[in-house]
Amino acid sequence: MCRLLAYASTEPATFESVIGSTLDDFVQLSQEHKHGWGVTTCDSVGGAQKLQRDLAPAFESELFSSVTSTTSSDGALLHLRLASKGLTVDISNNHPFIHGDISFMHNGTIRPPASVEALIDADLISELTSTTDSERYFFAILTAAKSEGLINAIASTVKKIASTCDYSSINSITLTPDFLIAVCQFNELEQSEWTVPHHYEIRFTKEDGAIKIASTGWGHDDWTPLTNGEMLVVNRADLSYKILDI
Repeated sequence: MCRLLAYASTEPATFESVIGSTLDDFVQLSQEHKHGWGVTTCDSVGGAQKLQRDLAPAFESELFSSVTSTTSSDGALLHLRLASKGLTVDISNNHPFIHGDISFMHNGTIRPPASVEALIDADLISELTSTTDSERYFFAILTAAKSEGLINAIASTVKKIASTCDYSSINSITLTPDFLIAVCQFNELEQSEWTVPHHYEIRFTKEDGAIKIASTGWGHDDWTPLTNGEMLVVNRADLSYKILDI
């Protein structure tokens, strides 16, 4: 029950410069999605993931204003959190989550969080840093990636969770030095968490030397929506992309 925003660009940039004046419309969503925020940046050259988080709502966080206006990278994720029922408001539960050179954020609920743990290798279980379903979803992907590669692992993990777990949405965005990957997969029969029409729709656009991806609720109805059950894979080397069925 959160909002997602991400970009990959040809040159280092800030969220403020990539999104422009409409960034404030996204930030205002934090009056509802008020349980803190997180930003990861990862340059396509070098590949180190850098994380900044705060429990203050983005619209009143001085750190958020500084990060989005001065932290420059050619790839980044931004997450506004509205904690799922039963999960604590704690900085360790704020997305994005990082493992190695991969960062990940999720929008939706998988119930209960422990239901995902059957998909995670024991060595990764011991590395969990939060109580969230979202980090467990991420670690299930990492487990599958050991044998399948990351892109195939994301698709196969989404299918496994959708077929074995109770969920509202498995929407996610993953950032690596090589790829920016967005998943649109939600339960159309589960609308109790929806606060705007098309609540779990993921939209994207390619313009001004950048690909931008976001969840709904703040305009940009002219961006291209992903269909439920699709995955957007962006190659950061040249910003080429493909849309795959999950």
